[in-house]
Order: sequence, then C-alpha cells, then structure tokens
Amino acid sequence: NFRLKLAGTGATWKTPGMESGQPLYGYGVYLAERSTKADEYAEEIHGGLKSDEGCHTMLVCRVVGGLCRVVDTNEFDADDLRRDILDGPYHSVLGDRVVKLGKPYREVVVHDNNQI
Repeated sequence: NFRLKLAGTGATWKTPGMESGQPLYGYGVYLAERSTKADEYAEEIHGGLKSDEGCHTMLVCRVVGGLCRVVDTNEFDADDLRRDILDGPYHSVLGDRVVKLGKPYREVVVHDNNQI
C-alpha cells in the first residue's frame, strides 16, 4: 500500500475565484503519458541528502489500465463515470483531452494501487 501526496490532484474543475477544485475525473492516482506534463507536479527537494538539494523528482511507472473508460470532452456526468469505474466494467479513466479538445496531454486515472 502507498499514499501519494498528489493523488487526485491532476486535472481539476475550479469554481471561479477558488484556489483549488475537484479532480476532473474523480479521486485517484493521476498519471501523465508525457514527462513534460508530469514535471508540472514536481517540487524542488529541500533537506535530505546534499546531493539531492535543488533536484526535482518524477516517478516513472508502468500502469495496467485494463479496460479504460475514455473521456474526450468536457461534457460528461461525474456520477456516471464514478459508477462505471467503481461498480461497472471499467478499470480506469483515460482522459483524452487531445483529440477533440486540442489540449496537449492525456492522463490516466486509476483507483486501485495494484494497477501501478
């Protein structure tokens, strides 16, 4: 078992004027397909080994997505998505914001740490 500080902090919907929001695809572990997306979440190391000072870290993982529920628009029902993943036939979410929305990245969200 593990716990990640940033679990569930990938793409978010934010109410205007609020600092943070709800995770776009629900709470889970968000994984980026590209390091240029993942580096947005990396923080500089302070303390610890002198050789690590000032470095940024990124966890490189192999993820078993299983049957992915593909979400490629901003128009989806969050409750339906949650049911499809937790109670339905899907094992993960593939947030494909590239094809229809023209965004530069895709994200995979898993809800079971055994998939990582």
